[in-house]
Amino acid sequence: MRPKLILLLIAFIISCPSKSSSKVIKIYSTEQWMGVYLNQVKIGYSFAQIQTLKNNYKLVNRIKLNLAMMGQPEEMISVSSYIIDTSLAMQDFDFSLQSKTRSFSAQGYINQNKLSIEIKSGGTTKRETREVKDQIYPVNALGYLIVKRNFQIGKEYLVKTFDATVLSTIDAKVKVLVKEKIKVSGKNYDVTKATISYLGVTTTIWIDENGTSRKEESPPGLVSLAETREQAIAQESSKSKLDILSLFSIPVDTVISDPRSIRLLKLQINNIDTLGLDLKDDFQTILQLNPLTLEIKINNVIPEIKLPINGFQQYLNPTLCVQSDNIDIKKQSGAIINYEKNATKMVEKIMKWVYTNVQKRPTVSLPSAIDVLKNLEGDCNEHAVLFAALCRAAEIPTQICVGLVYVDGRFYYHAWNKVYLDKWVPVDATFGQFPVDATHIKFAEGELEEQTKVLNVVGAIKIKILAFQ
Repeated sequence: MRPKLILLLIAFIISCPSKSSSKVIKIYSTEQWMGVYLNQVKIGYSFAQIQTLKNNYKLVNRIKLNLAMMGQPEEMISVSSYIIDTSLAMQDFDFSLQSKTRSFSAQGYINQNKLSIEIKSGGTTKRETREVKDQIYPVNALGYLIVKRNFQIGKEYLVKTFDATVLSTIDAKVKVLVKEKIKVSGKNYDVTKATISYLGVTTTIWIDENGTSRKEESPPGLVSLAETREQAIAQESSKSKLDILSLFSIPVDTVISDPRSIRLLKLQINNIDTLGLDLKDDFQTILQLNPLTLEIKINNVIPEIKLPINGFQQYLNPTLCVQSDNIDIKKQSGAIINYEKNATKMVEKIMKWVYTNVQKRPTVSLPSAIDVLKNLEGDCNEHAVLFAALCRAAEIPTQICVGLVYVDGRFYYHAWNKVYLDKWVPVDATFGQFPVDATHIKFAEGELEEQTKVLNVVGAIKIKILAFQ
């Protein structure tokens, strides 16, 4: 039940490049350090560097975060680099993520309106090609782009960006707000304040006349401040780390003694922006929008159907992280179902296998089905991504759901699945549930790009349980 909030935070630590001219297309090699803070507690630093090449430029961004998950200290280092041309358009990228137990890397390049992406995980390589109609810009370069294009105060601009953290091309809305003076780390700056909105989250940045980011703020409570190298890499003296799972959990007054048996839940959610969220489902109903009131009703009766399944064939397709076409995934799926033709029984067998064989352990990684199958450990995201791959390999349409689940008087961020068996049925391989209990509140469906939308929800909302049974 413990997800990738640390990874989702990375997507919104935007260390923008520096040392440019607002009139001339020219960039000088330089570097910049920033301290990263969460709820006023230092959790790490970011380092941004621009290298001048022969006919283009290289942007490098390194982020190091130190947090805790379920009381266990976790350190994570991500490095992203982009080659950009003189217009700042991306030509290629390289991304890597390293934690204590996991490593993940992705590379890509643009050629003739096609973006080719390659990821390496679990000792295997997966490739994917996507059409790109327009120029795309690294999210790291948006501060410089504001200056270069002379974005006007009060106006909003749509920029097609690429974020290596979620391996997606994203339409970002950039709005310049005001010019002002700020003081950061004891230094005064004349800056332009702007907002960048994408993936349902709005980040505020303060950039100087060269496009250098001096301060950044993102939900939930994430702040980056320009510092010297010595200030940025200095860690807090306290040995205790900020536990990200507890920090973003949502307490409720109502005690549910046996939440895994609940089949009906009515609740009210305050302080929530529903734009971009996926709240309606076969088992989740919106009763009222203001305040948002939901009813989650789970039917224990699951239809017994056989293959083939008609409908939602797009949820059989492999993706970069749900590699249902991988030979090892297919072999394992076949071994689990063991020639079973009843789709309902196949789902139950796969769910039980994942629940039994994947060790439940907080993991800092980008979830990849191949990697999970190799290591057989992880939190809810690892369970969900492997379950999806195994079911899709068995020709059962499967999707990943993200939201909240009730545990010990609080709602925690969580990931699970749903399968299509002539109707959608929610499944939770982390808890071994088919179907799930009604304390699962779904906010989004899909992989990392969709999951980041939950950042705008976690840490801000209040939940009141109205009824349950």
